Amino acid sequence: MAGAGALLMTSTALIAQSSPTMTVIASDDIQWRPSHPARPEGMQIAVLRGDPATGPSSMLMSFGPGASPMHTHAADYDAVVMEGTVQHWKEGQEQSLAPTLKPGSYWFQPAGERHADACLSERCVLYVQWAGAQ
Repeated sequence: MAGAGALLMTSTALIAQSSPTMTVIASDDIQWRPSHPARPEGMQIAVLRGDPATGPSSMLMSFGPGASPMHTHAADYDAVVMEGTVQHWKEGQEQSLAPTLKPGSYWFQPAGERHADACLSERCVLYVQWAGAQ
């Protein structure tokens, strides 16, 4: 691992909570689960704060090589590449013209805007902060 991904995955992650209680999660204690139970080998998520089904939340997302289909989300989100090489593009844009995003790269995605993502490496990990329920 290199860059920002190494920082999170090899050290203790401090996650700010909306309550006055500090939360600390060591990288070895992160609980990964499939994002879609019907596809246990697909994308994995680790919810760090909040509940993605009901409101704002923070999570890690891990996925392997390949591109997603165009899709939307119900809430705005911010994403930071922690590990791997990713592309992110909106509908109407060619994937080949999307920038190559390495660890430390960032994007903001507005709710309702169609977009796609691709992992160009063996594994990609994102930190994602959702503004509301997904």
